[in-house]
Amino acid sequence: MPGMNETQFHQEGDEITDSTSFSLMALAGFLGSLVGMFSVGYYQILPVSIVSTLLGAATLVTAKRFRLNLLSKFLGLVAVVIGATATSWGISERWLETYKDVSHAREIAKLYLESLSTDDLDKVYYLVGFQFEGESNEERDGAKLSEVRRAKTRLDQDQPHVEIRNRKTPAKWVFVGLDGEFQGTVGHTYRLRYRDEGQTIPPEYWVYARKDCNKFESKDKVHWFVDNLENVKK
Repeated sequence: MPGMNETQFHQEGDEITDSTSFSLMALAGFLGSLVGMFSVGYYQILPVSIVSTLLGAATLVTAKRFRLNLLSKFLGLVAVVIGATATSWGISERWLETYKDVSHAREIAKLYLESLSTDDLDKVYYLVGFQFEGESNEERDGAKLSEVRRAKTRLDQDQPHVEIRNRKTPAKWVFVGLDGEFQGTVGHTYRLRYRDEGQTIPPEYWVYARKDCNKFESKDKVHWFVDNLENVKK
């Protein structure tokens, strides 16, 4: 009998030991979720927040199978809560910033097209010179002169600019959609598609509106200007 009791005691001890195993995955998810909280302000950290959420969820799903202890389950739950919150918050912030950016880009693009249609060259030159605010007078004057010359060449020789300026029928510019965006060496550019529905056969154009910083860069003042105009390739 003592032997049976001893065997039973060892079996129960093994079960207790098995049921209190700790999960390193839960710990990694928890620590990752703490780091992921910064994804609200820094978009580059968002993947960390997503991974920590998945690790926490995996911990909770496999807790019974691997007989994880209460601490592991708690860390897994916290990782899911913090990670999911930070992820959704970070994505929402980025979406809102993108929405605002596209709204600004649309305003600039439409003003550029309307200025071309009415041959209001002062506005056209101003739109290609947004980036010069805040510079010294000498730098600004020299840069503006260069940009104005480039704008004049574009207006007189570039095919889409020439055809828009020479139309006799009043233009009616309608925003079609965002056809792409890309980060360049001097800012982030949005390629917007517009249609002139004032014409019998409405032509479409791409307008490249650029801001002078990275997409999610924080600045006190962001400058916008039109970089180029192209016919939409059919």
